[in-house]
Amino acid sequence: MADPSGNPDTPTSAATETSPAKSSTTASTQPQTCAQCAKSPDTLKQCLKCHSVSYCGKDCQKAHFKSHKKVCASLAQEYVKANEPKMASRSSTSARGARDKGLQKWQFDT
Repeated sequence: MADPSGNPDTPTSAATETSPAKSSTTASTQPQTCAQCAKSPDTLKQCLKCHSVSYCGKDCQKAHFKSHKKVCASLAQEYVKANEPKMASRSSTSARGARDKGLQKWQFDT
């Protein structure tokens, strides 16, 4: 990952340590090996932008950045779309009925 100044040779803290066994993502989205060296350490650092690749350390992250940056932005967009919080529907008839009943009671009481 590049630093904010645009230097692609300087990785930032755009990766977090994750434990493959304790990750909140599914096994299909969480790589179990380092994207650069293919080792399988106890903890991997996951790309915070796209969440699709993991690295065993900063050296592997830095070495893999040149090829990863080409797909990272599009993968990040897909990740955001898949993990967006969903809003509840406002057209719930039971909620509307309860609200109307409360309004009628309030109008009667005043």
